[in-house]
Amino acid sequence: MKKRLLSWLCVLLALLLTSCSATNVITSVDALLRPPRLTNDQNNIYDALSTYLSGKDMHLVYPQKGEYLSAFIQQDLDGDGLDEAAVFYQLTASTSSAPINMAILDRQSGTWMVVSDIQLDGSGVEDFTVLKGGSKPLIAVGLSYAGESGNSLMQIFGLYGKELRLLFSRTYLAKTICNMIGDDKEEILLVYPNEDSEGVQSVQAGLFVADSTGQPGFTQAAACQINPEIVRYQQLSAVLPANSSVSGDAYIYLDGYRGSSMLTEELAVKLTATGIEIENLTWRDSGQVEGADYPQRVMLNSMDINGDGWYEIPGQELLPGYTEESADIVYLTTWYRHINHRYQPLYSAYVSSLLSYQFVFPSDWVGNVTAYRGPYGNEVTFSVWDDRQPMEDTALMSLRAVSIASWRSGKVSPEYEYLDSRGQIVFLARVIDTKSRYSLTMEDIRERFKNMG
Repeated sequence: MKKRLLSWLCVLLALLLTSCSATNVITSVDALLRPPRLTNDQNNIYDALSTYLSGKDMHLVYPQKGEYLSAFIQQDLDGDGLDEAAVFYQLTASTSSAPINMAILDRQSGTWMVVSDIQLDGSGVEDFTVLKGGSKPLIAVGLSYAGESGNSLMQIFGLYGKELRLLFSRTYLAKTICNMIGDDKEEILLVYPNEDSEGVQSVQAGLFVADSTGQPGFTQAAACQINPEIVRYQQLSAVLPANSSVSGDAYIYLDGYRGSSMLTEELAVKLTATGIEIENLTWRDSGQVEGADYPQRVMLNSMDINGDGWYEIPGQELLPGYTEESADIVYLTTWYRHINHRYQPLYSAYVSSLLSYQFVFPSDWVGNVTAYRGPYGNEVTFSVWDDRQPMEDTALMSLRAVSIASWRSGKVSPEYEYLDSRGQIVFLARVIDTKSRYSLTMEDIRERFKNMG
């Protein structure tokens, strides 16, 4: 992760340096690292919390990921049609391991006031979600959990007047929250360690749904086993394809690490006549499903890469000329669809996770063309590879990312032509060789370049 962040900063600096002075670069990076300024409403919320705490020193705690990344979350939390505010904070006069509190504030006669304040069980806030679809909204908080190594803690609260009630609490390794059975309500899927009555350890995925009796809370509706060799979970995604053949079917893609390589487990959530079922399509109690040989990669999540409503699963291999000991390894990524316990390859591409784009390889490039990245990671050159004469490869084309200011200033060589843009980044290409059997025209390059941002 540190290496990836360093690479990102190098690319950012490289892009900025093409159009700004060093002073402007420092100012721009500094602005990225500063916390956002508070709005007038947030200042009023902060002042109300400070008054409630009688001026005690505190600092705000920010969710680390998810939809809500602010310490001030303004949403309708009790179903009355008006927004309340949730704020996470720690008292700084306490020890470094001071507990995290969640305060709920309501606007009364135009003034924000703390109506509830509870101490959370976690040591950090992972994310915050407002669950909708039931009789009233519920507050779901994911917490870093110091009690068990590697586990997080999921807690769900309901706001009843001025009272916050804890309705659900469970440790987990990974989670996703969405409507998975087509009932207009949001369900929770947790991956968690499990121990049966005989003390046998396993890992399970459990689907938790709103209590059918109408009581506030969640019950486990279904569960299945998860490959216990996965030691760390990167992403858990739920997909309800628009063209699903069975109403209510959802597919869960669990990206995780087995050793140093990543793989994807696929689960199916099915709504049957007798209830809800979860099936692990890639692994059973006895091991891997026959025929389902996991595509493995270094660091790339599964995603709907072609916009067809289904998730594709990446597998990676070294491009020609690279070994595991190479200083800057470049991989070829092949995207697969998992159908009937078989992985069907769709196409192969060079994928830049750093800049969120891919370049689709022609079929005859696979095994014959390699790629070299520039020193800052913002340019890649594709060359014909000849293992008999590895030092005499033929450069075919280059892809490059520059700042939009640099592109507009005319400082970029006219050899480069515009492909696409995203935010302050412009993507360019140049054709180097036009006579090789592997050469592409600029029109070909535009068709094969895919902006993933």
